[in-house]
Amino acid sequence: MLLAPGASAPPAPRAAAVAPAARSAPAARPVLGVGSRGAAVRRVQSLLNGRAYPVPVTGYYGTVTARQVRRFQAANGIRVTGKVGPLTWPKLLGPLGGQAAAAPAPASPAPAPPGPGAARVVYLTFDDGPTPAWTPRVLELLARYRAQATFFVVGGNAAAHPELVRQAYAAGHGVGNHTWTHRRLTRLGGGALEAEVGATSAAIHRATGAPVRCLRPPYATVDAASAARARALGLRLVMWDVDSGDWRRPGTGVIADRILGRVRSGDVVLLHDGGGDRSQTVAALQQVLASLSARGFRFSPLCR
Repeated sequence: MLLAPGASAPPAPRAAAVAPAARSAPAARPVLGVGSRGAAVRRVQSLLNGRAYPVPVTGYYGTVTARQVRRFQAANGIRVTGKVGPLTWPKLLGPLGGQAAAAPAPASPAPAPPGPGAARVVYLTFDDGPTPAWTPRVLELLARYRAQATFFVVGGNAAAHPELVRQAYAAGHGVGNHTWTHRRLTRLGGGALEAEVGATSAAIHRATGAPVRCLRPPYATVDAASAARARALGLRLVMWDVDSGDWRRPGTGVIADRILGRVRSGDVVLLHDGGGDRSQTVAALQQVLASLSARGFRFSPLCR
């Protein structure tokens, strides 16, 4: 702009104040485990890939994702659960430079043979019991193979058959909480979650005399709020790595093959001793115990 002689330049317009970039609201960080789905799962899978823990980005939290999460947790000094919760999220989201280096690993590597004197371990778990028709038969098979397992009992069944809960615990098995009526934790508002879970823990304690340490959420459905409420009750959540699908009754061979074809040392296997006809489960269990025992596996309880 041209100025007349002696005229002073008008003051420069004040630069408009630049508003600081609005911080995006922190992304939701739900507790994720096997069976979870959605955008949060895709984010976890992408983060794992960025840290050399390869996994397909599908939005479904399957056993491959759980296995890579366990490896990541072990490398970063986090309690190894296979679930992404309040301790794992910050490490996944943190700077790459602060992470212990991890060599790339295939998504589904074959298990390494046990070293001298070492044994591979599998955690067999049974949901929805106890039932007089099936729980004694499961206990008999476990005793035959000197195997320990974990029974996640429905409170109503535990109250109706305390002798079976007592028998399982006395045999060295773990006994965990599976709510009173098998309801989704995320649908239990108000004091309903505490009532469902608390009554079940009380029934277990009356039968065994021991504290209850673990809760398996029905349908593997849990969110951050229900997980926090479970922790407040002194319970840790236990999911699974290998789903046998036995509740659908697909056939004895299918159930056994699903377990034997997928299981690796350290895996938690989902089976059922309640909720319907479990004759296929019992028949498949015998095959699984015989085969895995021959392969050098041992069977340990959780939640003792």
